[in-house]
Amino acid sequence: MPIHYKTMKELKEKTPEVLRTARRADVIITLHGKPTAVLHRFNGAEVEAMLFAESPRVKKLLKSALDDVRAGRTVPLESVLANLGSGASTHSTPAKKRAKHESVLKAST
Repeated sequence: MPIHYKTMKELKEKTPEVLRTARRADVIITLHGKPTAVLHRFNGAEVEAMLFAESPRVKKLLKSALDDVRAGRTVPLESVLANLGSGASTHSTPAKKRAKHESVLKAST
């Protein structure tokens, strides 16, 4: 994809034209001959991804997940896949499963 160069003066005086150009290709805006900004064309999916990545809630969840990894609070992938294959909840721990089985056994006797 070609890159177009426009001056800050062109951007100020011919904004609609510069934006039309930016729909077809990236536009580098220069000030005093030096690159200052880039107008980058992107689609709706890219906007969604950018908004998603900048979401305070997503940032909080990612921080929490990284904290868990750093603290060693992880589950092996094989365990997750086994639980998914058996229809069990991925939140079940071996102790919870054992307690559930024990309560079922007690109830049946």
